Amino acid sequence: MEGKRVLRSILATIGMLAAALAATPAAAQLSQTIYEGQSIPLTIPVTASVGGRCQFATNGAPSGTWDAGFIDEAAWQHDFGFTLECNTAARVAVVSLNGGLKAPVGGSDPGYVNLAPYTVTLNLDGNTTTASDFCAAAALKASAPGTCAFRGPASTTAGLRLAGPSQNQTDSYLRVSAPAFAGPGTLVASTAYADTLTITIAAAP
Repeated sequence: MEGKRVLRSILATIGMLAAALAATPAAAQLSQTIYEGQSIPLTIPVTASVGGRCQFATNGAPSGTWDAGFIDEAAWQHDFGFTLECNTAARVAVVSLNGGLKAPVGGSDPGYVNLAPYTVTLNLDGNTTTASDFCAAAALKASAPGTCAFRGPASTTAGLRLAGPSQNQTDSYLRVSAPAFAGPGTLVASTAYADTLTITIAAAP
């Protein structure tokens, strides 16, 4: 009887060891399994950039012509409106072709001139800020020796600066004006006094 009990004890021990050995790999496998309802945190670093963009809005660029009439008899003024589309600060600049209203005929006779001065005013309308300045047309000529805050072409450092974005704001304008010409000199007779203003724009972050 004693031998049978020892044998049963040995067999029981062997059975427990076998069960333990069989259970070990199964437990390891289950620990690596992800079941529905569980989650693993995942971090993906994503970065992006948006560059500064500034232009005249569609159908909102300054354009047109203006006939000032008899500039030696009466003062004159006209505004050319435009709309900016900028997601950042911007600069707008102007260049005058002639530096004034110029007649194609010469003013060579003593006391006669063929160039009439006028003033250019630039007003920029932003979402939360505005900017405005004025210069004589003579200072806007590309070769002019003087300085003007918004003589072009526009760049990140040249031009009248609007400090913030502008979207669909309608109060930007370029104004040309002058009092009746009173000298010095006398303007030669002509119906073709003219000037061309070129306006450029640039993002200026």
